[in-house]
Amino acid sequence: MAQKDIGNKVPLHTLKTTNQVRDFYNDWGGEKKYDQDMLDWDYTGPKEVVDTLKEYATDKDMLIFDAGCGSGLVGQALRDQGFLKFDGADLSQTLLDAIPPNLYRSLYQVDLN
Repeated sequence: MAQKDIGNKVPLHTLKTTNQVRDFYNDWGGEKKYDQDMLDWDYTGPKEVVDTLKEYATDKDMLIFDAGCGSGLVGQALRDQGFLKFDGADLSQTLLDAIPPNLYRSLYQVDLN
């Protein structure tokens, strides 16, 4: 991820409990703030993930599990590259709610910590 303008916006190292992490992401995900920050920061993680997967995956119909799927940025990159079957999970229900309908086969709100 480009480190442009991040400053103290992502104080994950200061969050001590799962509830604190959940609350942080629920707040960040509201009003599309998370997605806008990813654009502003030139976040390339989803593209890098899918580029790496394309290098080793021989079957675009394989099942993929996107752990920590957030607002679905990796899912969109997967779909854009022709991958068809992927499920996602995230701690933040707010971020899960921001995912476009029908992007993932299934979504789960779970604590992956």
